[in-house]
Amino acid sequence: MIEGIYKWWKEIDKVNFLIILSIITIGIILSFSISNNFTFFNKHLLYSFASIFVMIFISSMDIKLLRRFSLIGLIVFTILLIVILFMDFQIKGSKRWLIIFGLSIQPSEFIKPFFLLLSAWFLAQGLEGRKSYLTILFVAFFILASLIYLQPDFGMTFLFAASFFCQLFIAGLSIILVIVAFLMLIILSITSYFFIDHVQKRINTFFDPSADTYQIDLSLKAFKSGGLFGKGPAQGVLKEKIPDASTDFIFAVAGEELGLIFCSLIIILILLLIIRFLLQLLKFKDPYIIIAIVGLISSYGLQSLINIFSSLELIPTKGMTLPFISYGGSSMISTSILFGFLLSLTKQNNEKK
Repeated sequence: MIEGIYKWWKEIDKVNFLIILSIITIGIILSFSISNNFTFFNKHLLYSFASIFVMIFISSMDIKLLRRFSLIGLIVFTILLIVILFMDFQIKGSKRWLIIFGLSIQPSEFIKPFFLLLSAWFLAQGLEGRKSYLTILFVAFFILASLIYLQPDFGMTFLFAASFFCQLFIAGLSIILVIVAFLMLIILSITSYFFIDHVQKRINTFFDPSADTYQIDLSLKAFKSGGLFGKGPAQGVLKEKIPDASTDFIFAVAGEELGLIFCSLIIILILLLIIRFLLQLLKFKDPYIIIAIVGLISSYGLQSLINIFSSLELIPTKGMTLPFISYGGSSMISTSILFGFLLSLTKQNNEKK
């Protein structure tokens, strides 16, 4: 047992692991400051420790075991995505969650890391001339994207598709294929605007100065009232008024209570993590590892960007968590799976493969 832990610690990227722990710690601090009772904080703390355990467990796997684990996970959560469509349970008009043993689970969160790891392998096989693998991959992508879109969840569909397109680009596939995929994403966006009410409402609100912008106004007010150093943990008042303060607008809570400097630290840690994982691409020759790392870290980076930009009114609001910082079991565990994959793929013993 001790020998296994020592081997794991010796092989993983220790700096990246410590940065991840730092981000998780920030999430714990904010969960403490945002709640008036310990029930919320205790749940977040439990999810945090569970996330660390899952991340360490997965990062100890070898590459072949990662693929098998991902295949099982993808099959299970694809079935759950289908089951959701036949359930009556809805939140804000969307069927995104299942209640299992009293826990709320969002299958689309888990689909991302499992699919992106497997899609990298299928793309690598396609680059070696096995064209049938590419056909299977694109069919699987369109099925999964459609299932997520039908919930409806345009934001998650966009994130899922954009992360996959990053893999297509780095894989060096035909530029025509990438352009076609990009055009399909634009068509999907336009279709969502005309057929999904809440998407149309959010976009109209963003571009219409006279529209009701209560939620985003409170978010911006939180940043202004926090100033450079913030009011202090648990001293903010706007968090009680901002809808979804613990999830979609957690960055605004950080702005009010901890200030601009602390918010800048969060952004620096996120960027540092992304840059470090991308720089590690230079160490590897295996196309599978390179494509997998790009897809996984792109998913994390884009989701973080969407959450932060939404709270700053740089883009239309979108119900998406800030990974490892926002409250939410599905988000935290799925993010731990994603980073478990990344830490495993970037282990020292993979560099010569």
